[in-house]
Amino acid sequence: MVAAASTGLLFAMSGTSQATPTGAEPTSSPVAASGLATTGGAFTATPSATLPTTPSSFSTVRWGARGGSVNTIQRIVGTEVDGIFGPKTHAAVKRWQGRNGLVQDGIVGPRTSAAMDLSSSSSGDRSSSSASRSSSRSSSGVLGYAAQYTGIMYSYGGSTPAGFDCSGYTSYVFGKAGISLPRSAAAQQAATTPVSNPQPGDLVFFGSPAYHVGIYAGNGQMYDSGKPGIPSQLRDVFSGVSGYGRVG
Repeated sequence: MVAAASTGLLFAMSGTSQATPTGAEPTSSPVAASGLATTGGAFTATPSATLPTTPSSFSTVRWGARGGSVNTIQRIVGTEVDGIFGPKTHAAVKRWQGRNGLVQDGIVGPRTSAAMDLSSSSSGDRSSSSASRSSSRSSSGVLGYAAQYTGIMYSYGGSTPAGFDCSGYTSYVFGKAGISLPRSAAAQQAATTPVSNPQPGDLVFFGSPAYHVGIYAGNGQMYDSGKPGIPSQLRDVFSGVSGYGRVG
């Protein structure tokens, strides 16, 4: 009886009758999965394998999401800030991904989140790693700050996140990146080097002397604070450009 029971136990634990559900990943037998091995009919404990883990601090943000994280993403990509991840935000995320060399799927997954530095943006400040790269005019420098400070309503004479006018916005953004600019659009025009082939991070001027200025983002778009009633935003460069200027 004892021998028969032992034989039945070994047969049940051997996994020979274990079926793999259709479409499921193949699994090892219960014996192997439990970290037990058989030696001459006896069970001995063996160290179980350490499985890779996924950081739990990140949550993918996609179409249909709502809340503060969506607000942050909308400010970064330069679209209307309403806390709802809908078609406009989806399209803006895809454009932002394209400008930053990422797969354009409109989903803020781990790679896009890292590029946006979302892990440290909950307090409204950029991380020290972004700050260390802030002298660059790339998306991690001036353009990163330009995106961060979208969604702020126009205010004549404004030069803080409480409200911006056009040159107040550009001078504040460049200042966050550690680059000093004069306060007015005309003075910024005079302080830059004219270029005919603009690169992202160059200034876009309207009029000579300039009466309006924005930050060129590439692909025919710019960041600017345009006029009363609309927020700082990413939008297409409109007609009337008098020239582009490079800082530094």
